[in-house]
Amino acid sequence: MLFKTCLYGAVGAVLLSTAAHAGLNFGPGFEVTFSGGNETMSGQASSLGSMTYLGNNIYHTGGFAAVSAGYLEWDALIDPDPFINGTFSITNTANSTQTFTVNFTLDSSVQFAQSLMNGAFSGTLTDANGDGSASIGRTSGSAGFYSAFIDGNLVRSLGSSAYGYSGAAFGSAQVGPESFAPVVGPALNTTIGLQFRFTLSAGDSVSFSSLFNVVDVPAPGALALLGAAGCIGSRRRR
Repeated sequence: MLFKTCLYGAVGAVLLSTAAHAGLNFGPGFEVTFSGGNETMSGQASSLGSMTYLGNNIYHTGGFAAVSAGYLEWDALIDPDPFINGTFSITNTANSTQTFTVNFTLDSSVQFAQSLMNGAFSGTLTDANGDGSASIGRTSGSAGFYSAFIDGNLVRSLGSSAYGYSGAAFGSAQVGPESFAPVVGPALNTTIGLQFRFTLSAGDSVSFSSLFNVVDVPAPGALALLGAAGCIGSRRRR
């Protein structure tokens, strides 16, 4: 059994550049949906950007999507066994605060009667327009701006706090990190997903490293070992 570690860094050296692999169009189903300013763009990552097989059941995907209020860039490692582990950034190009939503949905190649799941995010909020301030917050009625899904059903949320920056022009502030340790989840049949939904101040940007990992519930002894591993990105592959 192979353990995969850890939360994808914002400048992960293992990543291959999107440009180097543009045009490749294969791999597992991995849908990217980006919304902002009452406009939505959606499609398979392999069509909107790139998909490259790295070996050991792991794929690299990267790409770009734009709507009238801003744009999204993503760079991730995925495994249909399944996990989503990557980075993305959103820039608000409008002159007012906007609500943005990005969904990453991965087709699972396995089914579990009961799952074990863990997840995390960390981010950087940047005063991209140089006015000395920036802010990000969850939308009204949501439990947090990070939401993890199994088979389209919400299983865990993070990011309930608002974050802000105030200071010198073009400065930045940390967002998070927040995580949830391995916990027992529901059955897995078809997909796992990550959603980020938040308000972002005018002219500013935010970048996130994020993780959602789902495995079969192991025997009690293996569960204890997984909990003691100490790295939020640890995972077990069959």
